Amino acid sequence: MIGPLTVKIGGSAAEHGAVLHLVARSAPTDSVVVHGGGDQVGEWSRRLGLEPRFHDGLRVTDGRTLEVVVAVLGGLVNARLVARLAALGRPAVGLTGADGGLLGLRPVDPALGHVAEVAGVEPVILQRLVDAGMLPVLAPVGMDADGSLYNINADEVAGAVAAARGGTLLLCTDVAGVLRDGELIGALDTSGAKGLLRDGTASAGMRPKLRAALHAAQGGCTVRIIDGRSSDAVEAALRGEMAGTTITASAAVTQEVP
Repeated sequence: MIGPLTVKIGGSAAEHGAVLHLVARSAPTDSVVVHGGGDQVGEWSRRLGLEPRFHDGLRVTDGRTLEVVVAVLGGLVNARLVARLAALGRPAVGLTGADGGLLGLRPVDPALGHVAEVAGVEPVILQRLVDAGMLPVLAPVGMDADGSLYNINADEVAGAVAAARGGTLLLCTDVAGVLRDGELIGALDTSGAKGLLRDGTASAGMRPKLRAALHAAQGGCTVRIIDGRSSDAVEAALRGEMAGTTITASAAVTQEVP
């Protein structure tokens, strides 16, 4: 069985239409969606005269950029995805990591500004929504113990939520999976994933995805990094079949039975 299922998608419904349609139609009832929206944050930042900056795949978030992140991810992007899923027949509820104390945070490198990593997950609020027949749609914004808001990498949020819930994590991206010299790596264990991070094979946006995959796999999840634009890849993953790059804790990767 693939469930509980955690699905991480980008922030654009147009770019990830295949994922939204298939999640609305085929995802199990115990599913949670975590979304990003980096392109939208970048677009709105530039409108406001803020040039996006990144370090090791993470957005540098000063005070003004944090306001854009909270408004765009916690508001515009989240509401659009909830509305799109509802239009496709799947009742959804939007929330952030600050709601109900869902995510515990700790700040990271001060050079990144208002960026935190996930220190813990309290999944009760997600389970209550799932039990009520709702699909939680989670924006990667959270708060610390003092109530200060932080930007969190969406892949990391998805990895932490999946590790807390168990089951399967689907990380949807815009490539076929993890690539080495342009060739798809079909399966990895955690040791192999760490090696790709260490030797630089995984670069830019794939680095936080692999870190998230490691977190979830070490928590007992099966992780698939797939092309979210491909209906075939998404359908296969939702059936519990090999798709994209599959990452598990052990070297023995087997096809699951839905």
